[in-house]
Amino acid sequence: QNASSGTTGEPSATRWVSKRVQGGSSGTAYPGDRGASSRGGGSGGGPYAGKNNDMRRDEATVRVTNLPEETQEQDLRDLFTPFGSLNRVYLAKDKTSNTSKGFAFITFNEKKDAQKAIECVSGFGYDHLILKVEWANKPQNQ
Repeated sequence: QNASSGTTGEPSATRWVSKRVQGGSSGTAYPGDRGASSRGGGSGGGPYAGKNNDMRRDEATVRVTNLPEETQEQDLRDLFTPFGSLNRVYLAKDKTSNTSKGFAFITFNEKKDAQKAIECVSGFGYDHLILKVEWANKPQNQ
């Protein structure tokens, strides 16, 4: 679909180009992904079964904004997997055009991995845009 950019597909100091954009594989590693699946957890509702674990999952979720329209779920998996195991990737898409709405939520299995992703990816050049990565649920004073 898109022309190859001639880069390696690995994150560099200033820019990352997905393998899909380079003309590589466009397959999805987890077809039909809808929440918890076989990766990272056993049976019985995945690694975060129960109310307390739902809270834990929310604590390890980051929001990524300023994504290009061409972004696919697999691109996000490729970008964020080096920081730790992913529990869920949700890419918001337009229902009619099926293109990215420019934001996504990435849930890691560990909060420390999400923190590292925020530190490393926020401000990172992605295709022609600068990504913003922050906690999905900002801490609230209770």
